[in-house]
Amino acid sequence: MMKSARKLSYVEFPSQYVWNKSNKVWTRRKTKTKSLGIINHVSPKSGDVYYFRILLNKVKGPTCYGNIRTVNETVYESYKDACYALGLLDDDREYISSIYETHHWATVSFCGSLFVMLITSDSLSRPHHVFKETYNCLSDDVVHIREQEIGVRVLKLKPKAIFHLTLSYIEKSLLSCGLSLKQIPNMPLPDHKYIQDSCNMLIQDELNYDPSGGVFFLHGYGGTRKTFVWKTLFAAIRSKGEIVINIASSGIASLLLSGGRTTHSRFHIPINLNEDSFCSITPDNDVAELLNKARFIIWDKAPMTHRHCFEAIDRTLRNVILSSDKNKPFGGKTIVFGGDFRQILPVIQRGNRSDIV
Repeated sequence: MMKSARKLSYVEFPSQYVWNKSNKVWTRRKTKTKSLGIINHVSPKSGDVYYFRILLNKVKGPTCYGNIRTVNETVYESYKDACYALGLLDDDREYISSIYETHHWATVSFCGSLFVMLITSDSLSRPHHVFKETYNCLSDDVVHIREQEIGVRVLKLKPKAIFHLTLSYIEKSLLSCGLSLKQIPNMPLPDHKYIQDSCNMLIQDELNYDPSGGVFFLHGYGGTRKTFVWKTLFAAIRSKGEIVINIASSGIASLLLSGGRTTHSRFHIPINLNEDSFCSITPDNDVAELLNKARFIIWDKAPMTHRHCFEAIDRTLRNVILSSDKNKPFGGKTIVFGGDFRQILPVIQRGNRSDIV
């Protein structure tokens, strides 16, 4: 009986076996009669129950739940994974492409409505995957929509706020259809804290500043407490767990900074420089990794250094930094130069005091 049973799926089983209620066992049918096995309908929103039902129609002769999740001698963790391994589920690529195509000619609101329609019609195998793949389309104009809702011209929202605001619009549309994101497996839920902050104009005013870094120069003659400024800056940034690189053009000046190094030592600047020189740093070495993770660079006594050093470091950082800002000066890193030009008098060869002054 078991050999025959292994060749049958759950739906086919009643065609050859009948349930004996008194003995509570399956017995082979004595007469060949036509019978129909029926499995109740299960919605895709039911999660693993839905995928379990699919496998019952395909897997023949399972003797335990583990057998149902086994494909080519591999036991998968979930029924859904087993369905994908058997090729029983679509990967939703056609729906993802449809949303992208719609985004070229329709509004973001329409793209959101399309996504909600696909969810409510049970068309998507993995709604959370489709949301992740089409997030740029669904959130493209969310800030502008929010500006119109609250009557603000320029609304500055952080990426997390945009993310949760996008989810809130989807949730609003789903609720009008009698559904919620809470009923969709693995879908993220909107955090209304971020949405409330987007309406608080006091918070928006404080966020409406340019957060980008840049190149700065702190000038001051001796005794104006430039070193105190350096210590305050790197202490504040390091307290947040960020990396600060402290360098100076001279060895004595570098000793005044915590973890300070000379410029040539830290950046591996060649001894013989010209207008096309690069530092001895490659994108795959440890120094390049340090520079990528560094949040801030402090360079004291900068006027003592030849301009070819600055140019070499600029070219090197643009080469090794792995970010969208790598084409900005010094690879987009925030760097503060400091020094006193009064301490760096011009050198006049064979000149006397009056010539130099």
